[in-house]
Amino acid sequence: MSEEFGGFVDLFDDSDEHGSKESSMSSKEEVSSEVYLPDVQESSLVKLSESAGVTVPREKYEIIEHFMARARYGHQAALPMKCKAKACPFLGMCPLETAKLELPLGKDCPVEQALVQMWVNKTLGALNIDPEDPEYAVDIDMVYELAGMELLRMRAGHHMSTSPSLVEEKIVGYSPQGQPIYDEKPKVALLILEKYSKVVNKLREQLLATRKSQAQAGQLAGDVSVRTANIMSRAKKIAEARRAGIPIADADFSVKPDEEQKT
Repeated sequence: MSEEFGGFVDLFDDSDEHGSKESSMSSKEEVSSEVYLPDVQESSLVKLSESAGVTVPREKYEIIEHFMARARYGHQAALPMKCKAKACPFLGMCPLETAKLELPLGKDCPVEQALVQMWVNKTLGALNIDPEDPEYAVDIDMVYELAGMELLRMRAGHHMSTSPSLVEEKIVGYSPQGQPIYDEKPKVALLILEKYSKVVNKLREQLLATRKSQAQAGQLAGDVSVRTANIMSRAKKIAEARRAGIPIADADFSVKPDEEQKT
């Protein structure tokens, strides 16, 4: 996906890779990072921070603005959990734990970051959406929203896998003697899966509806183009026939007067 859309910036990328790419691309034009920083200085977060009395050193601009870059597509940047290592409630599905690797305690979960980015890239590729094209801004927001819902559903699915029963006993009231009354209710994880499945389906329908309307608009444009081409072809044949002296029968037509307005 990154090869198809070269300008795509990873939402969760904390490295300096993007910055190094910008430097290498601008080196031919002799544009250094010193020219880039004044553009960052104009951003709203830095200006608002300074208006609130926070002094932001020039060398900290990129660190501050990294937050804005991550929040560009909504709340999904905040969804990946902080790693709790062995205390993680989803440790059972962590591939890093399965591989007996060192867990990044206190840092953003790389597994959930990778999952969100994978789902985003898959949807962008399937719908042929260019993330660098402003025309697709709303579509991209919906794609990230869809990925965020998938992440929450995956967490709920993990709870269902570790405790597969569909119902659980809950207190629904108390008897006159003060004894709790229990009843079986669907598990919260199951309700979350059901609720978010509806949200996911609606988002997918909206994305597909956009593609369908664009396809229909293109088909209509194609029909007009075909009719225009046919008219031009007939006009060309008539012009050639006249130049060759071939008689052309005029079309019979009559003009009817407008009907009188009824009083």
